[in-house]
Amino acid sequence: MPTEQKRKIVAEYTEKFKEAKAVYIADYTGIDVATVTEVRNKFREKNAEYKVLKNRLAKRAFNAAGITELDDHLTGVNAYIIGYEDPVAPAKIFEEVNKGDEVLKLHAVLFEGKVFGGEDAKEIAKLPTRDALLGQFVGMLASPMQKLAATIQAPMQKMVGVLNALKDNKE
Repeated sequence: MPTEQKRKIVAEYTEKFKEAKAVYIADYTGIDVATVTEVRNKFREKNAEYKVLKNRLAKRAFNAAGITELDDHLTGVNAYIIGYEDPVAPAKIFEEVNKGDEVLKLHAVLFEGKVFGGEDAKEIAKLPTRDALLGQFVGMLASPMQKLAATIQAPMQKMVGVLNALKDNKE
């Protein structure tokens, strides 16, 4: 029978899983406390949460949030990384943490409503961040405007040059 504390945890993580842009499920076996603390801080800097939950509670929270695709991946010792703003940022942190040896082993990723295997997270890490994509988009929008402004302004500059030359000749 579930306790009140477990009900609160399930309700809390149901809301968090609904809000999340991405949820990463990783095996944290063999990681020492110092490494876990360092990894948690890196995730926190990118507005992502690193949490260890019992699989049974996580499954109930996922199912209550309407996410059933991850049920097969909820085995073993899992940490759940919940990305709230940028769904790519946690994948980049995984790449950074796992540079030398694989510290965190990814089981699955729920990325913008689609489930991917752990190997696909390496491809997700290659995607530009949200801020970089927005910058590229703004650049693409601004470029035609700048060209239009330069095209419109060029004949006026020529006309001013001609008028100044005529003025100089009359003086």
